[in-house]
Amino acid sequence: MANKQAHQAVPVPEAVEPGSLPAAAIRPEEPILRGLADALRPSEDGKPMAFDSLQAQKMVDLEYLLRYRYSKREDVYVGIDLLMYYTEGPFPQRVAPNVFVSFDVPSYPREIYRLAEEGKPPDWIIEVASRPKYRYDLGGKKDLYAELGVGEYFVYDPRGDMHDPPLRGWVLRSGAYVELADLSRPGVPVALSSEALGLEFHLDGADLRLWDCSTASYLRTLAESVRRIDIAEAQREVAEQRAGDAERRADGERRRADTEAQARQVAERRAEIEAQARRALEARLAAFEERLQNPTKDS
Repeated sequence: MANKQAHQAVPVPEAVEPGSLPAAAIRPEEPILRGLADALRPSEDGKPMAFDSLQAQKMVDLEYLLRYRYSKREDVYVGIDLLMYYTEGPFPQRVAPNVFVSFDVPSYPREIYRLAEEGKPPDWIIEVASRPKYRYDLGGKKDLYAELGVGEYFVYDPRGDMHDPPLRGWVLRSGAYVELADLSRPGVPVALSSEALGLEFHLDGADLRLWDCSTASYLRTLAESVRRIDIAEAQREVAEQRAGDAERRADGERRRADTEAQARQVAERRAEIEAQARRALEARLAAFEERLQNPTKDS
């Protein structure tokens, strides 16, 4: 008799892309997180985050502002110096935007940003210029972002001596970038509007300030937020000191009142004792005088 198992279909292992899990190994109730690195798409490229401390500081400042702005939304991802893989295959190509914002994607942390997983490129990217790369930012990288479909692209020169004006921006129109015109805001040397973010980018000296059009105010920088916290903490300490001083004064007043009450009680008791002694003495004197006046009364 033939072996029954010999007639059964032999399961064929499904083709699995390197670094991913087979469908059978994933339980349906568990969410599949995107943005995980693997051997084919590592999260590191061996290059430093920034050319110098100035570029790094400006990147961190911008990322903080944007991350705080969208901190209550679960459909916005703000990235900084994250490898973005824009092709598939055995040799995927990648680029590392300084800071970017992508809408309609989950906000959870990522190791990489993979266009094939996310289904879309970032909506807005800014490059903080450095001397080795600023020409590439204005040329080849700008062309790449336009080809990928990045809606808006900004380049910021924090030193102000690599390109003029120090802040430039482009918006994608019919597959090509069109440079944004200066808004010519009073008192602001350069002002560009980002329709994607709903923000205006104002160049205040060498500092880049972000004007929120919905609230008509600047987004608070990290330094400003820390300063506000320090001021609030100092005010709290002063209030606590004043409250402590008031409590100590009240406690002193209570002790003083208690001491005075005790002194009054002692004085009243002393007066009562003295009155009793005086009445007793007066009674004795009266009795003595009566005996003197009536000497035969006691005989």
